Amino acid sequence: MAGFKKAQMVDGYSVVQSLAQAQEAARKVAPPPVAAKAAAPAVETPAGKNPYLGKTVQPTKRTIRCFKCGLEFRLAGMAREIYCSKCHAKIDLKDYDIRGPWREAIQTGGRVTIHPGGRLEKARILAGSVIFAGEMDADSYIECNQWLEVGPGVVLEPRQVSMRNLRVCAGATVRFQNRLFVHHLEIAGLVDGDVESDGVVSVLEGGELRGKLKAGHLQVEEGGGLNARVFIWPGGAGR
Repeated sequence: MAGFKKAQMVDGYSVVQSLAQAQEAARKVAPPPVAAKAAAPAVETPAGKNPYLGKTVQPTKRTIRCFKCGLEFRLAGMAREIYCSKCHAKIDLKDYDIRGPWREAIQTGGRVTIHPGGRLEKARILAGSVIFAGEMDADSYIECNQWLEVGPGVVLEPRQVSMRNLRVCAGATVRFQNRLFVHHLEIAGLVDGDVESDGVVSVLEGGELRGKLKAGHLQVEEGGGLNARVFIWPGGAGR
């Protein structure tokens, strides 16, 4: 008959010692714990608003008019050319910078900038917007679908320009005898004449309007001068 092995008796102290040794061995084998990253501070966001929307660059929107059929439409982005959805004519959207004598015709839905030192000589400019800070001879003409901005030191002959909106910068002068029809007018320089507007006329600080004004809305900043007969019809000036 096989002999029985005598069971070994283990006291409570030995059990505690064994558990302590096992835990110590586990700590030596296991990798050190990774420190938890600090939580990002909370951002208070007004209800219904995304805090990151303000960082998104929105594409530039501008009004384009087809030179062939006259269709106007809004365009986002910086395309170099586009085709009219009505008559399918190609519309150039390039910007031009004129810094010296210029004798060629330009037709673009973009912006034309005549810098100081630039001079139009028997040139016809049709553009979306024009910044005019140079000179033009008596045989040149400028037409803007949107804004014509007259720079400092410029004395503009109104019979040579046509625009939807006019901005006269500080130091610039616009004098005319015939009535000027515009949508919006911003004056930081001097405008002297008979003005009719179906948009907003703003006389900025340092600007002055002389003559006669018929408009839908008039704003005069502190420091702006108004020496004119004024007729305001909030519903629109009419013609």
